[in-house]
Amino acid sequence: MRETFRVTIGGAHAGLATTAVVVALFAAVGGTAWALIVGGAVALCFVVALSAAVGGGRRGRAAVTRAYLLTFGWAGWL
Repeated sequence: MRETFRVTIGGAHAGLATTAVVVALFAAVGGTAWALIVGGAVALCFVVALSAAVGGGRRGRAAVTRAYLLTFGWAGWL
């Protein structure tokens, strides 16, 4: 079960790239306001994940890496 839900930094990079493309598409189709809304929602998810990582005892780069994996690591499952 643990191996099934494992995320990698490569998957997180792919998730970040996919998110950037989606935000750019929202900007092209829906305008700047929609791009800011979607980008803000992603940023909020990162801040919540960072708070959870810091609350879990991680500090500095380890906390940022964990939040990055939690926010964007979903692309590794695609």
